[in-house]
Amino acid sequence: MKNVLVLFAVLLLLTLPGKSGAQWAVAPEIVISIPQSNFANVGEAGGGFGIKAIRSTKLLDHKLELRGDFVFLTFGKKTTFVTDGIQLIPIEARNEGFRLTVGPQYRFGGRSLKFYLGANGGLYYFRTNITAQVFGAGGTSFFQDSDNNNWSLGWNGVVGLQYDIGLGPWLDLSFEYQTMYNLPESIADDASEEQIANIKDITANEYTIKFGVIFFLGR
Repeated sequence: MKNVLVLFAVLLLLTLPGKSGAQWAVAPEIVISIPQSNFANVGEAGGGFGIKAIRSTKLLDHKLELRGDFVFLTFGKKTTFVTDGIQLIPIEARNEGFRLTVGPQYRFGGRSLKFYLGANGGLYYFRTNITAQVFGAGGTSFFQDSDNNNWSLGWNGVVGLQYDIGLGPWLDLSFEYQTMYNLPESIADDASEEQIANIKDITANEYTIKFGVIFFLGR
């Protein structure tokens, strides 16, 4: 957390001096999330929305920018079957959450087509619902365990492009690779009912696709 705040403070100071080329941009976005490796065992592909704000600096001929991203995501339901030694128990895991990241990006290109590369770090929040369906002698019963306060740190690398369609705003398409720390571990096939509520933490990865419209302010 301390390192993230220090990084944000340093980058913010870079944008304050000088008036030439100072410009803000904002972009609402549609977001698609594709979990990878162990994270794919917890949730299916998901979607949501986001918004990013960009401030250009006077560094590197105004090509170095500071950006901040806010994203809300809901992941697809993941069903896993575990055993209690007698029967198979279907376990449904659902994840949703938001993330807030900041970092630098380098934007370059021609008059109507720009490319950018960047790296961002920040806070990731996940809410996990786990529901188990148990068949007992008296009928079907359920238990549900919800983790409502799962904060973690993470970062991402991003590559993207912006295209001027001639109407003022530009189209914006980007691809990100996320790394998130201390997220719930996948449910093992041989887990017992007691182990389900005591899932360990993992380092999770995710591919993220964003598509939006970017509005330039202060031109």
